[in-house]
Amino acid sequence: MSSSSSSSISHLGRQTTGIPTRCLCGANLTTFGAQTKDNLFRRFYRCEIWLKRKSEHHLFKWVDEAIVDEINIVDAKQSQLKEDLDSFKLCTARRLEKQAKQIDQTIQQIQMLMDTNTNNCATGDNSATSSEDPKASPKDLSSANSLSNIAVAAIALGAMVWIYARISN
Repeated sequence: MSSSSSSSISHLGRQTTGIPTRCLCGANLTTFGAQTKDNLFRRFYRCEIWLKRKSEHHLFKWVDEAIVDEINIVDAKQSQLKEDLDSFKLCTARRLEKQAKQIDQTIQQIQMLMDTNTNNCATGDNSATSSEDPKASPKDLSSANSLSNIAVAAIALGAMVWIYARISN
């Protein structure tokens, strides 16, 4: 019973990594203390059926090796989660930069439209925004409404970016 492999191998040739919960035969596991000179009192997992049928081969695994296996499994999962999080942060940062550029372009368009409207109001020509003026085309009105909707969306997106920045720091 002085196995030194980091994973146990059953009679079916399957390996058990980490802390085992059941034998491959389905029976519960129990921990025992070794009675050999080389491994005196070293704890190991063993199938409960093994107590009655010692000639059969059931799961055997040292407890300390099972714990080391489990730590390695958790460490690998933690590393994968860190990589996933870093990738998500990078992807999100790129998306936010792209959206920021789009917002800047939209703000410039809104500013140009507002400047045009200000100039029209100063000269007394408000045909571009007046719905009562029969000369105002529906295209001009829908353009103004679209830009208003974009402005509201830009403000909402800016608020979300601000909240994200506060959370991520």
